[in-house]
Amino acid sequence: MNKIQKLAILSVLPVAAALISLPAQAEPLPSGCDSGIGYRHAYSWARCTTGGGYVRAVATCAKGTAKKKVYGPWKVNAGAPEDRQASAWCPSSHPRVVGHSYDIKR
Repeated sequence: MNKIQKLAILSVLPVAAALISLPAQAEPLPSGCDSGIGYRHAYSWARCTTGGGYVRAVATCAKGTAKKKVYGPWKVNAGAPEDRQASAWCPSSHPRVVGHSYDIKR
């Protein structure tokens, strides 16, 4: 490696170090969240009224006494209220929602 190459690398290192050490902007967590049971107990829903981040619905699904927890996909908490609603659908093996909740993340 010649002297010019070494100088070029050394001049870039402080800039790279500064970029790596910059703190990330913290996105506010979703808030004002609620969840419920959808039509015919086939799915659960979750929505948050404010904040950024993501929300997902969680359903406890059952068939008789057997229960299974199902997680819906993460939904971006932005846009119109109807766009903020997340859903978790019960599988045919456990077709009825008997419990509901939600998860949030940045």
